[in-house]
Amino acid sequence: MAWLPGVSPRKASQLVTTLHEDPMSIRKESGLPTLAHLNLLAAAFEAVDGNDSAGDVAEFIQEMACLVDDLSVDQVFRDINEDRSVSSFPEVMGIDQVEAELSERKRYYRNAIKDALNRLPPATLVDVMTVAVNSITCGGERHAPELLDDLVDSYAVETQDFLQKEAENAQKLIKAARDSAKSGESVVKPIVDKLEAVARNWDKVAQPIQLSAKARGIDHEPSHQIAYSIRSLAIDLFNEHDMLTQSQRLFALILELFAESPELAERVEQDSDALAEILQRRNESAAIDPIRTLCESAINSIGRNPRAANSEGLRLLNEGRKLLEDAPIKANSPTYLEAQDILAIALMQCAVAYGNETSKWEPCVSLLENALKLATEVKLRQRLSENLVIVKANHASFGDLEPVENAPSLRTINGVGVTLYGSADKNPSNGSYMATYYFVLFFIPIFPIARYRVIPTGGGFRFLGKGRLRTFDKWHIAISLGLIVLMFANG
Repeated sequence: MAWLPGVSPRKASQLVTTLHEDPMSIRKESGLPTLAHLNLLAAAFEAVDGNDSAGDVAEFIQEMACLVDDLSVDQVFRDINEDRSVSSFPEVMGIDQVEAELSERKRYYRNAIKDALNRLPPATLVDVMTVAVNSITCGGERHAPELLDDLVDSYAVETQDFLQKEAENAQKLIKAARDSAKSGESVVKPIVDKLEAVARNWDKVAQPIQLSAKARGIDHEPSHQIAYSIRSLAIDLFNEHDMLTQSQRLFALILELFAESPELAERVEQDSDALAEILQRRNESAAIDPIRTLCESAINSIGRNPRAANSEGLRLLNEGRKLLEDAPIKANSPTYLEAQDILAIALMQCAVAYGNETSKWEPCVSLLENALKLATEVKLRQRLSENLVIVKANHASFGDLEPVENAPSLRTINGVGVTLYGSADKNPSNGSYMATYYFVLFFIPIFPIARYRVIPTGGGFRFLGKGRLRTFDKWHIAISLGLIVLMFANG
């Protein structure tokens, strides 16, 4: 089993000579029985030293690992019995004996490779294992040969102390960064620098183990622990201390170093995307600050002078739309929609202030309709719609009525004085109508003085607003004056 089963004595002699003269040339041999080929390659591994490149040694390991997977107990059984028959030795009767010896051979191959790896500088050893596992598993996407899995398991045991110490260093730095966060980013950044160096050092050594674990469909738990600890720090630095730059840096580090865990990578990508979106929103928010300033200016102005609310609303429409067009953000972005809502709210306040102050509702209708065109938020649109209904109703009821601070007198003495006549433009919603305020003589209306919208209250009237005289009323005044002049002229 340890010799060259299935190889002729002459060929075996040639191969042994070649092995002594140029061990690595054995790798170029082809057509050999698998067991014999493996025995030769294991012997060639004794020539591996620090002068060999990491890539070459890794390729050598892959060749052996694949050959070990190709070993067939039946083929070895036949080759051995053929050799024994030619040499007049009795045949091996039980295949289980061959299986037991093959298991020992596989341990021998593994130990031969391990001995060769131990002769390499530590950094080269790590590189060899990383290249070998990465290449043969296609980055952890497919299963590795059994021999390579065994090598990785031994490697994991041998590097356990180093990884544990580096994990402890990482946890200390994570705690230091969290404890120092209140002192500001200038204090935290150097700690994060050290944490990054430790994490990279950890990952360089743990990479073969991580790739092997991924290929086997399992997680490397120590890597998960350190990655999630770094992720937790990144989240805390942003949520509690607003250190966006350091948080993004740590998320990028995790994605780079721990990509072998799909679940972890997906979660961190989501975190990173959320941070990127927040950064974008912050930049966009600064871009709409001029709109906020414009709206605050208008609201302050109408607070001082409500009668200026309509002109302020028109200014909001003109300048606000221009600012929206010039803002360096997409028209469908949440921030752009927020800016529209800010403008809409300010326009609504202008409309309400102007209507309440002047009782001139037509301009208010226009302001609210424009606000409704801008608004995007559902509840805001609902408020605007409700206000628009009220303002339109007020406009229908009051038109351009002037507010009435004090109700006019309705007093007559012996049929001489002032009173109301008529009931035009009735509003069914509130029972109001337009009545003309006359100077009367013997209860005969002589001069129309004004028109009021009123609501009868049983013994009197509630005055809602003062309107303009109609053309008919003006003719009435002219005729009355003409008659008076004519009376005096004939008198």
